[in-house]
Amino acid sequence: MSAEQALAESEARFRALVTASADVVFRTSADFRELRQLEGRMFVEPSILPNHDWFEQYVFPADRERVRRAIEDAIGNKVAFDTEHRVFRADGAVGWVHARSVPMLDVEGRILEWIGMASDITQRKRAEHEFEDQRRMYEAILTNTPDLAYVWNLEHRFIYANEGLLRMWGRTWEEAIGRNCLELGYEPWHAELHDREIEQIVATRKPVRGEVPFNGAFGRRVYDYLLVPVFGVNGEVEAVAGTTRDVTERKQMEGSLIDADRRKDEFLATLAHELRNPLAPIRNAVHLLKAGNPTGDSVRLAREIIDRQVNHMVRLVDDLMDVSRITVGQVNLRNERVSLRRVLDDALEASAPAIQAGNHRLVVDVPGASLQLEGDATRLSQVFQNLLDNAAKYTPPGGTITLHAELRDKQIVVSVRDTGIGIAPEAQPRVFELFTRVHPNDRIKTSGLGIGLSLAKKLVELHLGDIEVRSQGFGLGSEFIVTLPALTAAHAPVNAVELLATPIRPDTSQRVLVVDDNRDAAESLGMLLELEHCKVSVAFDGLRALELLETFKPEIALLDIGMPGMDGYELARRIRATQRGRDVMLVALTGWGQADDKKRAAEAGFDEHLTKPVDPEMLSRVLHQRPSVAA
Repeated sequence: MSAEQALAESEARFRALVTASADVVFRTSADFRELRQLEGRMFVEPSILPNHDWFEQYVFPADRERVRRAIEDAIGNKVAFDTEHRVFRADGAVGWVHARSVPMLDVEGRILEWIGMASDITQRKRAEHEFEDQRRMYEAILTNTPDLAYVWNLEHRFIYANEGLLRMWGRTWEEAIGRNCLELGYEPWHAELHDREIEQIVATRKPVRGEVPFNGAFGRRVYDYLLVPVFGVNGEVEAVAGTTRDVTERKQMEGSLIDADRRKDEFLATLAHELRNPLAPIRNAVHLLKAGNPTGDSVRLAREIIDRQVNHMVRLVDDLMDVSRITVGQVNLRNERVSLRRVLDDALEASAPAIQAGNHRLVVDVPGASLQLEGDATRLSQVFQNLLDNAAKYTPPGGTITLHAELRDKQIVVSVRDTGIGIAPEAQPRVFELFTRVHPNDRIKTSGLGIGLSLAKKLVELHLGDIEVRSQGFGLGSEFIVTLPALTAAHAPVNAVELLATPIRPDTSQRVLVVDDNRDAAESLGMLLELEHCKVSVAFDGLRALELLETFKPEIALLDIGMPGMDGYELARRIRATQRGRDVMLVALTGWGQADDKKRAAEAGFDEHLTKPVDPEMLSRVLHQRPSVAA
């Protein structure tokens, strides 16, 4: 075979190979300016040959500078040219190619021409772009989600972590990726837990869920996590992915709800206990009075027991109502300039029975009337009475209670200190919480609902003051310190004299109508009014009351609000609608004492509103506000 024939066959085989290939083969001049030969037409038509403008027709404009620099580098270094870039296809569409050319050198090492091959990678590039778009989208989601997202390989090393997780670790991507849990600062038990879970997921091909605490850059938090298998194309687990959510606030809320529910149950049990305690001696006293021919001493003792225990029950209910009113913002302070001495004297007088019953030594170190403040004297006395009562309650018999007051930096500072059982340090932050009883029940038996200190704190804060507790621990006594704004001497009243108004009883009796569906309440109130020299008529429903309005002609009507059928509001409106009822003094008697209740009573036509159980002295003052009118 001749050399020419061999060359022809070789060229034929080359063309057949190119034709069968999906690639394009090309030749260019040494400077790449002239495209000399082109086999394959998936990009440009062969008819452009010979072509000196092929570069501008073929390479996509945005990629030309980059491709041109690659060509110049290849020519200058006489090395292969290799690049991926966009081109114009024969049909005018834009595609991607991977082009590689090698230089053909002469014996002196000069470039004669370039032989190259170009592969169509359009589909691959589209897939890569789609994947990159999806990756950016997922990364945007994972970066902005509050959850922590991550992936482990089968060697238990992190191969992905979102920004939130990197922040929690306090690491960069380079510092974290490729490391395992232990290397990233997880506690050994925690790292071992995740190692076991990864192996479990690989073996079972099922997700795992858990909850763990973790000390990270945000402090010790509680996290809920879900780990799932990542399957490869062969169906085998090739990685483990996870998401973790910070559930610290939720766990704290759950704990608070559980604690609140427990305290509610404790409060209800305590309330039942506290209400039964006074009821027992009251029942005994009533039984004593019912006994045949009780002596004068027995009657006196029974009367004192009932009075004392009823006052205790009233105090419990009043404290509950006060806490409720303060909580919903329905307490209106009657502020005035008042001496601290007056406030504390009232509190000492109210607490004297408890202090005397405990046989305590009372030390009072309080300045005279020089210290003045602005506030509701009754409410402030209530604060210090609560503190003194607590000191008496939690101090063993024969202990010492010290009441001290002083002016300090324009602030009045009052402390109540005792030698009682004290308060454990861990319990002190909770002493002012509602329904909190911080003393262990197995060590001391005390009464109370756990609302006195909470009420005291709220009242002090309403006066723009502060209250704190100090105690060295159990058995070492307690001290409660109240700080209130003081009035300067210029603001203090001069020679202030407080008078206790005593109602002047009229010479003639009042005609009083009592209306209450509770017979015992109505009849016992009627007996009290008769002791006040009133003429009394009793009705047990609204219709009977309207009849007595015309026949009995009352000057004052005490109406229960919560009656069945016609309630007190409706009865008051009907009384006011009559000729005679316009001049009757109407007094509401009710267990409802909120501001809205008083407003509703006034709108119905009542002149006064008294909350049950009614203080006899208060009732007497109300009755004698109206002079008697002769029949």
